Amino acid sequence: MLADMKPHRYVAAAIAALAATAVLTACGSGGDTIRVMAAASLVDVMKPLSHAYGESHGGANVQVDAAASSALVQRLKSGATADVLITADTETMDKAVADGVAKDPVVVATNTLVIVVPKGNPGSVTGLDYFAAAGNRSVICDTAVPCGRAADKALGAIGATARPITRAVDVRAALGAVTSGEADAALVYATDARSAGDKVETIAIPNAPVVRYPAAALTADGDDFVDLLISQNGRRILADAGFGAP
Repeated sequence: MLADMKPHRYVAAAIAALAATAVLTACGSGGDTIRVMAAASLVDVMKPLSHAYGESHGGANVQVDAAASSALVQRLKSGATADVLITADTETMDKAVADGVAKDPVVVATNTLVIVVPKGNPGSVTGLDYFAAAGNRSVICDTAVPCGRAADKALGAIGATARPITRAVDVRAALGAVTSGEADAALVYATDARSAGDKVETIAIPNAPVVRYPAAALTADGDDFVDLLISQNGRRILADAGFGAP
């Protein structure tokens, strides 16, 4: 994840990343349980979505497995089971469909890439060029995950190549590197920056890449959860968390 950091710093970054990879259970004390595999950037909004699902389904429980989109697809390919898959880009979902572990996805939300820096901006970051300079304490996601591909696209648009101190396993690990003080800048989604509150400052990226979140029901039970995502209530919940409309 952040393998080139000193051991004590690695621990701090690892703890931050666990928030995105944890399995969460929300909603209700009775009824059935469904399992949703969701991209790491959805971990916060899954709480109110799960509550809404439970309220409309007799107290049903929603178990959320949040991690990098590519990791979720790999788990399904390796035999893991779930009722719903939500990825942070269409490319990853397309691979899931091609691999036979998902079908008939529908885009349910969008997000935008932004720069986050610690409060006070100690690195004096002003834009994307910071991420192209060797030696700057910048972090972006691994190229295997959607936020990493979006970061490389943004830098490519200005004719630059990323030179981060490390590539994070997912967007929450990238955010955690900034909130823990391990990095002076990271490229994350707008919703992740929002979730960090006053721990970070956000710098907008001109013509920033927009990512689309497709959801696929993997079982009949999953159909109802996808229906929630595209319903008026679901879209309101997503919008309240900072996600854009499909």
